[in-house]
Amino acid sequence: MTSKNRWKAIWFVLLGAASYGVLSTFVKLGYQSGFTASEITGSQVLFGLIVLWLLSLPKLRQMKGISRGIIVKLIAGGTFTGLTGYFYYQSLQVLDASFAVLLLFQFTWMGMLFDWFVARRVPTLFQWIAMVLTLIGTVLASGILSGTIDRPSASGIGLGLLAACCYTMFIFFSGRVATHLPALVRSTWMITGAALIVLILMPPQFLWNGSLSQGLWKWGILLSVFGMILPPFLYAKGAPFIETGLAAVLGSVELPVVIICSALLLHETTYVLQWIGIAVILLGVFVSERKTGVPSDSSA
Repeated sequence: MTSKNRWKAIWFVLLGAASYGVLSTFVKLGYQSGFTASEITGSQVLFGLIVLWLLSLPKLRQMKGISRGIIVKLIAGGTFTGLTGYFYYQSLQVLDASFAVLLLFQFTWMGMLFDWFVARRVPTLFQWIAMVLTLIGTVLASGILSGTIDRPSASGIGLGLLAACCYTMFIFFSGRVATHLPALVRSTWMITGAALIVLILMPPQFLWNGSLSQGLWKWGILLSVFGMILPPFLYAKGAPFIETGLAAVLGSVELPVVIICSALLLHETTYVLQWIGIAVILLGVFVSERKTGVPSDSSA
């Protein structure tokens, strides 16, 4: 694998993570408009499912050639991205946003450890340094040291950690399942799995309770684009060509995006510690690439 293609894969994962970073701001705005977590999450996955299948219509003939086993694996993998949103949005109901994001970002070290135990890829010194830098930066950028977390709860903490676990699994499946298929085809089947699990856990009452006509459709479209369409597609393009651990660390750029969007769109106050944390996280991203930049023939 050439260095150019590797960096292209890295940029795809970075853009996918940045797309996820926009979500929390839109979710907060949706909540402020009076919509519930069930309505926000359900409309997001439903609109995403519809758009992806419409985009996949020209590839229907190609999709018919996919084996049932691969389809099941893609749908199963997609349930993890649906569960990530489900658990994360639920945690936002009982935790401060900064604390919920901090818990979600435990996927950075979970990804490296998962890569270690499953792929038998022992972390190098640079990997450990990158993981420590990312965790330190996450703590600083989350606002936890500023005393903004005043509503911790056991259930919220559990939901946040479950979201992190599911996100780790989503990254793993994105880079391992049916990588020979086009990114759009893989994304469509994975989002089908996400929609199935979310709509089972949250029956789509918004389809008949009038919420769509009251403006829910706007948030459903926005969230589906940045949460269900772009990220899986970008991860499908990039994750197969880099390690799960590296993809997890690259995904940490989601947090700086969260803070910047919150400051610009929600007018939330930012602190010096948060910006220091952003710098530390970006340093961790740089170090994470140093750790894998030497073996140019890697084709994980």
